[in-house]
Amino acid sequence: MSDTLDIIKKLAEKDVNEYITQAADEGRKILGYMCSFVPEEIIHAAGMVPYRLRAVGSKETRLGDTYYSAINCSLVRHIFDKALNSEFAFLNGVVFMNGCDHARRMYDNWRNAFQTQGLGPEFLHMFVAPHTTSETSFQRFLDELRDFSDVLEKHFNAALTTEALQNSIAIYNQRRELLRGLNEMRKLPEPPIFGAEMLAVQSAMTSIPVENAVDLLEQLTIELQNRRIDGEGKLRIVLAGGAMEEIEHIQMIESCGAIAVADNLCTGGRRADVSVEEYGDPIAAVAKRYLYEVSCPRMIDEFDKRSASLEKIMKDYRTDALITEKLMFCDLWGGENFLLKQESKRLGFPMLSLEREMYGGGEGQMRTRVQAFFEMVRNRQS
Repeated sequence: MSDTLDIIKKLAEKDVNEYITQAADEGRKILGYMCSFVPEEIIHAAGMVPYRLRAVGSKETRLGDTYYSAINCSLVRHIFDKALNSEFAFLNGVVFMNGCDHARRMYDNWRNAFQTQGLGPEFLHMFVAPHTTSETSFQRFLDELRDFSDVLEKHFNAALTTEALQNSIAIYNQRRELLRGLNEMRKLPEPPIFGAEMLAVQSAMTSIPVENAVDLLEQLTIELQNRRIDGEGKLRIVLAGGAMEEIEHIQMIESCGAIAVADNLCTGGRRADVSVEEYGDPIAAVAKRYLYEVSCPRMIDEFDKRSASLEKIMKDYRTDALITEKLMFCDLWGGENFLLKQESKRLGFPMLSLEREMYGGGEGQMRTRVQAFFEMVRNRQS
């Protein structure tokens, strides 16, 4: 195994790591966020470290369930449970997003817990992104980015200059390019990395400073040059879905006789698909990339674009089947799965929809479904 890959896997398994601790010791503020629409470049340009909130390591939602019902998203319940258990005490602020109603309500609940229980941090900000991509939406989003920049400057006494934002765009683009390079390797008949390992890489990169991420990805790229996975007899699959961090779940799927050679996950390949333009007004370039390129089911006017992108991924990576991943009670991905199923029938590609509770068990039942699906795919090919 690659030494760097082993380091990265360990980073993906924990919240607090040596890179975050070192950044905090150096006086950098750590700002948590919930959604891929939150612009990391602006946070970084203000001298802070963006840190994506994850549920990794969570065993229960007992405290989170005092604020949420059993029919709310398990990712949100697990993350808020960790917050109530002071597992995010190292954060200097949290940026929430109106990605969905479940996540949006965490802003209200965290504010309530701050006021009634003293749950930190003090800085809690709601970042709002439009759910359409019209010109009016773009102008609204541009205003939101400017307001967000002003809020960070005032609260943290930061200097968010044009030059700083340009530098932040450049280094985040570098991280994206390195991740895209790793994904390109997965097109090989014998890819150098399993899908579960790639999810660990993508997850870990959101929990450390971008400077450290670039260093690790550069080293990993070198170490994977001569690594190959025997793909003999294995199906090549693509994964699509929202937030996913359960590496063992993908390991289960791959253990049934497949390699996940591509993904279109919110916490996966979708984050690195498109870079920010490095010319012109930098804040407008950030707005353009995040509004027009980070498409997910919340963007109600872009299903055709998402479907075409997924179809291209399946062709480019020569995949045999698509598996979509949906957390229980996620209305957005419930609707997306229905539409994708119609597309799968129209285009003739095999598709399996899996629904799970995050860290909720049920592996045996899902394994049976995956095995039956793979058998069906192989029968179609023979």
